[in-house]
Amino acid sequence: MSSIEPIQFGTDGLRGRAGHAPMEPETLRRVGAALGVLLQREGEGGQRRVLFGNDGRASSSWILESLVQGLMAAEVSSGSVGVVTTPALALLTASGPYDAGIMISASHNPAHDNGVKIFGADGQKLTSEDERELERLANELAPESLSEARVRSSEKLVLQYEELLGQRFADLDLAGRKVCVDAANGGGSVIAPRVLRMFGADVVEVGCRPDGSNINDGVGALHPEALAPVVREHGACMGICLDGDGDRGIFVDETGAVHDGDAVMTFFGARMHAAGQLPGGVVAATVMSNLGLHEALRHHGVEVRTMPVGDRHVVAAMREHGFALGGEQSGHTLFLEHDLVGDGLYTGLRILDALDGGDMSSAFAAFERFPQQLVNVAVRAKPDLQSVPAVVQKQREVEDALGGQGRLLLRYSGTEPKCRVMVEARDKSVCDRLCDELAAVIRSELGA
Repeated sequence: MSSIEPIQFGTDGLRGRAGHAPMEPETLRRVGAALGVLLQREGEGGQRRVLFGNDGRASSSWILESLVQGLMAAEVSSGSVGVVTTPALALLTASGPYDAGIMISASHNPAHDNGVKIFGADGQKLTSEDERELERLANELAPESLSEARVRSSEKLVLQYEELLGQRFADLDLAGRKVCVDAANGGGSVIAPRVLRMFGADVVEVGCRPDGSNINDGVGALHPEALAPVVREHGACMGICLDGDGDRGIFVDETGAVHDGDAVMTFFGARMHAAGQLPGGVVAATVMSNLGLHEALRHHGVEVRTMPVGDRHVVAAMREHGFALGGEQSGHTLFLEHDLVGDGLYTGLRILDALDGGDMSSAFAAFERFPQQLVNVAVRAKPDLQSVPAVVQKQREVEDALGGQGRLLLRYSGTEPKCRVMVEARDKSVCDRLCDELAAVIRSELGA
């Protein structure tokens, strides 16, 4: 057995620089073999099947080959739908004869990164327990077979996802309405414009020409400001910004104003509560959500319950308590009736359906954001932040300065070697200053 780094799943599967651990062939063959063993062990007779998709990165082809080689060693067959969004793959996995789905994507990361997201037969992300078992198996296995990877083309399956959206929005008519869509040169580049045209929209495409290396490059949900002038120039009723794998949606109204996940949850939270469609009068969010979300929904009699960062935590809370709506500020919006799958395109269609021809700017006016500053500090290590005296001292100073009129969130990224520093306050200058001061201390103590 050769020496490789221990395999450990992060907050959203495996992710890293393509060609480097864990995103290199030997590690990926081990992951494929481990998943195959897990599927064979948990299944009941018959051929095990895994469905793949990817977001168009150049490294996706050899990553697919490596994973399939591992699966073949465990006698598991594979099919691929090609370039697709993560939510489409999740829903296709759940609706077909598949035991698991694997999305090859690094989501919002640059093109030189890639990742692996694994879904169960129900289209949901693997549980933490299953991921720990995969880690254990992958660190023990050493598949030797390097036979040619055999993958069945299943690209036509994508039409089933489009048909599902057609059924869920059977009365949506976008004829005569112009919609701009920015797919980040990623997984939604073909699907998103085609679906919008299916509903009759006049579509303006931005970031819909993936070449393997331009994903998220100045476009998509990370850069919605790039779509704002396009929306105004074309007189569109709305702009939809997806991230690289399409599970996030950030939206631009007809005036060019940008609306994130908190604004979306405010809009639907108030609307669904008024219609009696919000069990318990609760919306599930994360600690990253802006205080403006809490204030706006409190005005409508809706409670916001916060979870740790990561849509899987929101999904778990929604499933446990039967909440109908949840999400993240970053653009993951989760609806119980959409199988708890974050889907930027679905969310955009649902907004268009709810607006029914009205102005988005007016409908979203209830949400007023507290000034927020977020600084990502590259770190060389991730010790417990409470074990670093200078950081603890500065954190206390910042919290005292906020005096209950804002908040501080300090945490490490689950997917990158970074520490995230977020401060909210009613006064922007105070917000920016306090955030920068704390970031400077972290950079001094832990900076890469």
